[in-house]
Amino acid sequence: MKKIELFIFFMMCTTVFFAQSEAPYTYGRISQADFDLTVYERDSTANALFLFEYGKTKFYETDRSIVIRTTYYGKVKIFNKEGEEYATIKIPLRTDKTVSQKALNVRAITHNGMAKTSLNQKDVFTEKLSDYRSEVKFTMPNVKENSIIEYEYTLETPLKFIFNFKGWEFQSDIPKLHSEFYASIPGNYVFNRRLMGYQNLHTNISKIKKRCFSVNGVAGMSDCEELIYAMKDIPAFVKEDYLTSRKNYLSAIKFELSEVKWFDGSTKKYTKSWKDVDKEFRTEKSIGKQLRKIEFIKKQLPETLLAGENNLEKAKKIYYYINDYFTWNGESQLFKAVNVKDAYAEKIGNSTTINISLINALNAAGFNAKIMLLSTRNNGLPTKAYPVLSDFNYAIVKLNIGDKSYLLDASSKNMPFNMLPYRALNGYGRIMDFKKGSYWHPIEAHEKNQVRTYLNLKIDDSGNFVGKMQKSYSGYPAINKRIAINKQNEDVYIDQVEQDYGVDDKLVIDSYKNSNLTSVEKPIKELFEITIENNLNSELIIFNPFISGRISENPFRLPERTYPIDFGYPTNSSVNLQLTIPKNYIIKSLPKNKGVRLPNDGGLFTFNITQKNNQIQMTFRRVLKRSFYAPQEYPFLKEFFNQIIKTQKSLITLEKI
Repeated sequence: MKKIELFIFFMMCTTVFFAQSEAPYTYGRISQADFDLTVYERDSTANALFLFEYGKTKFYETDRSIVIRTTYYGKVKIFNKEGEEYATIKIPLRTDKTVSQKALNVRAITHNGMAKTSLNQKDVFTEKLSDYRSEVKFTMPNVKENSIIEYEYTLETPLKFIFNFKGWEFQSDIPKLHSEFYASIPGNYVFNRRLMGYQNLHTNISKIKKRCFSVNGVAGMSDCEELIYAMKDIPAFVKEDYLTSRKNYLSAIKFELSEVKWFDGSTKKYTKSWKDVDKEFRTEKSIGKQLRKIEFIKKQLPETLLAGENNLEKAKKIYYYINDYFTWNGESQLFKAVNVKDAYAEKIGNSTTINISLINALNAAGFNAKIMLLSTRNNGLPTKAYPVLSDFNYAIVKLNIGDKSYLLDASSKNMPFNMLPYRALNGYGRIMDFKKGSYWHPIEAHEKNQVRTYLNLKIDDSGNFVGKMQKSYSGYPAINKRIAINKQNEDVYIDQVEQDYGVDDKLVIDSYKNSNLTSVEKPIKELFEITIENNLNSELIIFNPFISGRISENPFRLPERTYPIDFGYPTNSSVNLQLTIPKNYIIKSLPKNKGVRLPNDGGLFTFNITQKNNQIQMTFRRVLKRSFYAPQEYPFLKEFFNQIIKTQKSLITLEKI
């Protein structure tokens, strides 16, 4: 990911003279070329296209306060019926008990050839979503295929919400021909800026405008930095499987308030060093104070947990005790509603409280445990450039025993020691070590994530396949399987398994049992006695040997993908089949053996099938050695899965003698 870290006064990308006194568009005027456009050549699948998008942000003094006003303009071509969803516009607003953001001067036109239909103000609605959020919404009138819509409004933000000044998103769900953002920012307000995503800026301009901002009754005037950022021919961001948070990769310019400098010379820093953050955390009530509840937790723990040497087995007993004692309430508040005493009394709490309780319990037993802040997969990656605590939304435990470290999360049931829930597998986190100072630490998934399937079948006199299927799951597949089994009764689970396998033939599970269901550190095993009813002509039996582990659809379908593929963890799956055929049948045809490898030792799959007397033996193995693959590897992964699907459609033909 490309990042540009800039400070308003001192880091100028390009200094040229420009003026933005007039907007670079004419509201209500549509060119003939816009009307003639019926398909976007760069993306013929696009249902709609931004012909032009523009935003202009300035700081103003009103009668009562300073506000930030952003004028937004969009012009969109609707190509077909599916594109009409982009004719509904939503403007999110922040509000609290004293002030609110406002959407002012809303206007819009729908163009159908020479006919124009203006938006009626009575069709602009404001909806309250919560105590802190509302939304202005309107739907463009008279929209149909080949309509062009344009709309404009001004978002007014009170200075109290200056932290909501986040910048500009260039990329969206539909492509854009041109997206441009202008800002005039008084030197009183210093922002860090980051360019996110994989698209390049077409325009990147910065200049200082002298003495442009003042406040009545306050001596002095401030210079302003004037900025123009623009991109052209921006592809749509299409969400696909194995993506963390889209905001990690969506092309945008992000602003973070760093410092406020007032006319009297006073300053207030908002971006601090990690050393400053560490110091504040020691006394911070929601986390720092709760991490000092060691003596309280020590009194609650059974004495047997505290006795003995500080070895791995002792740490595991404490972990599983906390994991079993608490019930997670499903919430992950990081800086609020954290109270160890209340949670212990009620045996329920949010993930932060439960994991702080684990830290206190481990430290009470003499271990070295620290809190680790992270951002979950759906929340985006935290920036490493400077402390932005709002980037974090989750907390886990880092335990050191000797020269080894372990990452723990006691909030999730069925979670083995030293494994994190899938939601927490997101790059890296920050260890808050209050004595030596905080530091970054990688988050690496458990490596042994395996699914092994063994099938021993024979064909009976009726042409049915009968026999046993054994399955073994370890790592994250084991966690997922335990969840699937535990959330429903056995009969419902068996019905679901039968439905999953019953694509071409009917699978009947005659008996079922599992082992190690509650022993979370052991692989969970399943044993099925099965019958697959073959409805084909008994003179000729044609069947697919991939009775288990079949992939029906390629998860990768885009022409190209500009963001990484993140599986979360590496995987290894295998299927071994031994099929005994009747003596009155011969093998007419077998599929060909096959093997494919991913570049850079990224993975492989192998398919081998042989005949020995009246037995067919098949082995299939699929390995993804890494959890993370770069966008450049996407074509190889896509073809890798295509070849797997093609191989798994292979058929065996048996003929009656």
